[in-house]
Amino acid sequence: MQPPTCVGLRVRTPSDAHIIFHAVATNILRMVTRRLDTDERRAISSGCVYVWQERGATAEATGLGIERWTDSISWGPSRVRDEFLYYHERRPMQAELETTSDSDTATHGRRGYFRQSLIKQTYSVFVATPYGRQKWHLIAYFTQETVGQLNTIDNHPLLANLQVPQGVYTCARSSKTRPQALPPTQIIYRQQHVSIVPKYIPPPGAFQTLAPLAYLNRLPPPRRHVLDEMALMSFSP
Repeated sequence: MQPPTCVGLRVRTPSDAHIIFHAVATNILRMVTRRLDTDERRAISSGCVYVWQERGATAEATGLGIERWTDSISWGPSRVRDEFLYYHERRPMQAELETTSDSDTATHGRRGYFRQSLIKQTYSVFVATPYGRQKWHLIAYFTQETVGQLNTIDNHPLLANLQVPQGVYTCARSSKTRPQALPPTQIIYRQQHVSIVPKYIPPPGAFQTLAPLAYLNRLPPPRRHVLDEMALMSFSP
């Protein structure tokens, strides 16, 4: 049976999650390498924490990677808090019929709901590995009634003193949803290079004084072109 990465643990902050990720990277804790089977899903309880790698192009080389996480629990819509996504379990009125799809043939089994409603907490990061950039996920389960009774990183014997190098684990959600901020130099550059429509500049002499109307009336009319004169004379009787 494939055990969780941690048991009886509460993940309070993204820093806690990074410590767990680093413990997996340094082989202090184990990564979940395949989808949970029926018995492993039924064993999910408050305090269970799972770390798994998303299946990518290097899956054949590493032998690791899960396409998606399945726990056969019905969840409500996600809520965001402190870079985490939280899902509350949807409880049916009676024991539901669970269908697992680990193989081509679906197996059915009843799961009795004699426990408290679970809350699923998820967090994802990008991490550099010898096989390239990978996406790791953390899934933690707890209940409102028992979350205060769970251990924390501070009193975990393997994790309390673990130091995480800065910048190794990048939150996948923030890098996807937050627009990249412009450096100050680019902001200044954009402000200084705003396109401005130039004003009309009249040609030289446009504001010269016009000749008086009386003078213009005394001027003889301009002589017509020779061809125009001949055309007019052809219409004369």
